[in-house]
Amino acid sequence: MKLLLPAVLLLAFAASPANAEERDFCANRPGLNTPACTLAPGESVAEVGLLGWGHQAVAASRQDTLTLGDMTLRLGLSERVELEFGFTGYVHDRVRDPARGVVSTASTGDATIAWRRGLAGPNGPIAIQGSVTLPVGRSPGGAGDWGAGMLLPMGFDLAQGFQLSLTPEAGAAVNASGSGRHVAFGSAAGISHPLGATVSLAVEAHLSRDLDPSGHDTQSTAALSLAWQAGQRFQLDIELDTRLTGDGPDHALLFGFAKRFR
Repeated sequence: MKLLLPAVLLLAFAASPANAEERDFCANRPGLNTPACTLAPGESVAEVGLLGWGHQAVAASRQDTLTLGDMTLRLGLSERVELEFGFTGYVHDRVRDPARGVVSTASTGDATIAWRRGLAGPNGPIAIQGSVTLPVGRSPGGAGDWGAGMLLPMGFDLAQGFQLSLTPEAGAAVNASGSGRHVAFGSAAGISHPLGATVSLAVEAHLSRDLDPSGHDTQSTAALSLAWQAGQRFQLDIELDTRLTGDGPDHALLFGFAKRFR
């Protein structure tokens, strides 16, 4: 598994035929939704979370989680199908508690393999995506067991340049105990609009129901994100998340980029 990501990166840089169709930039990041577009055959995109920070306050304790090197590599296989490989390089968790003092743990994260197919065409408006998460990391970055999920990304053009995005999802999430799985389902929804020729703004929300055996939880999150497309093949982005209900970080800040290769 340690050799998987370097091998896939080499594949991506090599598999870029000159006759591949030049499509609009299609990046998974930033935001809570998943795009309904797919990459052209032979095209590849590397998406990297340079920095992710999450903060949660519960009673007198404070928890800060730092994530570095959250990477996704996407490969276009055919006109409507792409393959994705994801891996989180480093996760550092720091808890400050009056009873225990300061407790810090660090590890790598799990790996994810996903497959997306455009149901109506390569540019949406609807696609289907399945994924499997492999337990290669340790706590706090790893869940402890394998999981699986299914998404139905949708994107619709509205008047005045606005776009509506929806991503219903369901899956087998790993139990909080780190062993076994349970049902989790929900959906993301959002509105995006360009702020000029190269910058776009998105406002989104995500609502989910988690049926973990240790306790059921309804989670909701709001997000604001900006993406700057610096040319046809490079994008910088920033995202701010706020938890509205349920468990998880109160606030999260994410910063990264996406780079397309031909």
